[in-house]
Amino acid sequence: MNFKNILLLGASLESDNKGVNALGVGAITLLNNNYKNAKISLLCVGQQTTHEKELTISGEIVKVKLCYFTKHEILKSLKEAYLYKYFGVKSKLEVSELIQSSDIVFDINEGDSFSDIYGSRRIIRHFTDSKLILSWTKPLVFLPQTLGPFDSVIGKFLGAHILKRLHKLYVRDIKAFDFLDKIGVKKELSIDMAVYMNPHELSVEVKPNTVGINVSGLMYLNRYKSLDGKYNNYSVFLKQLVERILKEGYEVMLIPHTYNSISPNVEDDLEGIKKFVKDNPDLSSKISFIDQDYSAQELKYVISKTVFFMGSRMHSCIAALSTSVPTIGLSYSYKFEGTFKMFKQQELVFDVNHLKEDTIGELINKILVAISIKKEIKSVLLKENKREQLSLENIDN
Repeated sequence: MNFKNILLLGASLESDNKGVNALGVGAITLLNNNYKNAKISLLCVGQQTTHEKELTISGEIVKVKLCYFTKHEILKSLKEAYLYKYFGVKSKLEVSELIQSSDIVFDINEGDSFSDIYGSRRIIRHFTDSKLILSWTKPLVFLPQTLGPFDSVIGKFLGAHILKRLHKLYVRDIKAFDFLDKIGVKKELSIDMAVYMNPHELSVEVKPNTVGINVSGLMYLNRYKSLDGKYNNYSVFLKQLVERILKEGYEVMLIPHTYNSISPNVEDDLEGIKKFVKDNPDLSSKISFIDQDYSAQELKYVISKTVFFMGSRMHSCIAALSTSVPTIGLSYSYKFEGTFKMFKQQELVFDVNHLKEDTIGELINKILVAISIKKEIKSVLLKENKREQLSLENIDN
């Protein structure tokens, strides 16, 4: 089917979270490859403004229209949709016009936010986005993402309400299959959108034999009271891990993936790295780290140059896996397992929640074993990365 105007939701190209940007670039890459002549617009939540951004996709410049609207404008558009549906009142809002001019809408829900795992506020927000599109009677497609879990009554109700009304549903793991089967929703399993994002070369030196480590600012800085006790030993683990890897003769590069060097937030990865360097002056001269702001595509290039990688930001891991770099997921969430399974690497997901000091050595030993068989791991990844790109030609089937 040939679409002229495509609208994308639940992604970004300008977030401090490079994983969300990777999803956005990957989704746009997929849509551009499937619908060459379509105009792609991105609907984002923020201070109302519209501007154009250029992306380089497979050597081609693709222009994407970024349309920001406040939550208030989105709610007002939902009201307009009902007034139009029942009373024929024409819309006046720019966001309503944007939706009405779209032939089809794709939503990625930030990869894992169509769920109540982050609380009721998050699921209500994404439910509202979906309900808005459906209220304007536009076909809505969920691109590959993690759905659920839906543990709350409101989560189950809101989730089922939208999922039953989708034009097409793609998921990136099987965790939600039981729930989807129970409510009678068809689904198709496919890979994470960030896989399709091309790396962009830049002049950053990655020394030969470098092991890359994504340091999670959320875990290292450990500033959330709601997570008290969960990551108390992450800093101890990271210090011992770096020491052991250096002792094995490897170079170590610390790589942030959710960060802003000018205006860091409370879980900024680069702030976590800087604190690690300050906390461990004996290691500071033996390691390197990324300290400049780079795009998701540029960070993917840096990560692709390492001989082994490990990370706690899942999309930093996807950047490595999709470029055939042997990778360990230092997991905080069940979503790692499903994604790593897509690459036949589910055995390389290690849970770092509630680490105990007396088990850190055992975990590091497992990591070093994996590093020692990196050639075998890489051969599997090279084979898995020959997969065909998701085709959206038969989206009505």
